[in-house]
Amino acid sequence: MASASIQSLNNGNGDRIILKKISSIQTLSIFFLSIGLLNHVILIPFLLSTSGRDAWFFSILTIGLIPIWIYILSRIIKNMNNDSLTNWLENRFGKHIKNIVLFFIVIYLISLVLATTKETIDWITTTFLFETPSLAIIIPFTLLCIFLAHSGMRSIAISSSVLLPLVVLLGILVSTGNIPTKDYSHLLPLFENGYFNGIKSFKYSAYGLMELVLLTFFQEKLTDTISRKTLVFLCIGLVFLVFGPLTAGIAEFGPTLAEAMRYPAYEQWRLLTIGKYIEHTDFFSIYQWLAGAYIRVSLALFLITEVFNKKTNQMKIGILFAVGFLMVIVSIVPYSNFKFLQMTQTFYYPGALYFLIILSTFLFIGTFINFKEGKKHENETIQK
Repeated sequence: MASASIQSLNNGNGDRIILKKISSIQTLSIFFLSIGLLNHVILIPFLLSTSGRDAWFFSILTIGLIPIWIYILSRIIKNMNNDSLTNWLENRFGKHIKNIVLFFIVIYLISLVLATTKETIDWITTTFLFETPSLAIIIPFTLLCIFLAHSGMRSIAISSSVLLPLVVLLGILVSTGNIPTKDYSHLLPLFENGYFNGIKSFKYSAYGLMELVLLTFFQEKLTDTISRKTLVFLCIGLVFLVFGPLTAGIAEFGPTLAEAMRYPAYEQWRLLTIGKYIEHTDFFSIYQWLAGAYIRVSLALFLITEVFNKKTNQMKIGILFAVGFLMVIVSIVPYSNFKFLQMTQTFYYPGALYFLIILSTFLFIGTFINFKEGKKHENETIQK
């Protein structure tokens, strides 16, 4: 940090550069909102439909993957040594392989944006705004996400830090307020369909952890190197963001009804009453969902522009609006919500998980390779 600051000051505008960086704590806020929406809401129906009552038990077993994942991720981050992903890939694998990898990364990030947007708009139009045209919802949301993404990583971090505390407080409210309606005997018995039936849910519960590889896309923007302890805390927190709504949904509705619900986490809000006269508290869920979707989409949009780091500002704005146009198109296409659910459960999220595993393995292998060093030695040999 000190050396980076001195280098920036030598460039004559150090303060401005430092202000654009974010801290590890702010990084936690970003991921708890972004991946939190995924783990806490979007993936819950998949887990219940594939594993039923056993889903909560196998979600806890995901903790066993954390030590291996932390080692791989921390090694990649350490080896990148505060360099951007684009430069690091070129130094390790050469320009051509770098371009291929970045192409697939951009495709993945665009798919993340579109899947999250479609899920969000479908939820809003099927639970609250039945008669409201989708365009009236998606256009303001898209413009806000584009504005935040163009404002930079620090703006995303500050927005996350502001939005997260209320999201956490509302989560505590719904979890504690619904205690009288919970019957934890619904969590047992386990393994009714065999001991290994629940293993199928791993491809969903592990996906949230694998998304932490996005940290390598912007680690050079951190004021401090994110420690292994911080990564462990983040991983455990993400696992419990799956475990919490799973156990609550099964305890409140029973495994059969919870499995049949499209949005079990949202339905928990509909049970909550405050005293005798305050009901219909489910409007609080709007804030929770939109806060997570706002940060998740904005982060992905920002990372897309970072891949094109040598482009002009006008070109980056053009890229943002091009992806924004796709967001609008995907949201207004008359595609059934349940068909979308089936498609994402069967193809998209398992495919995205496999892609992140391959990408993480590729980056991990890159920590043992130095393309430029090999090329330098080869040139020296030729000269001799």
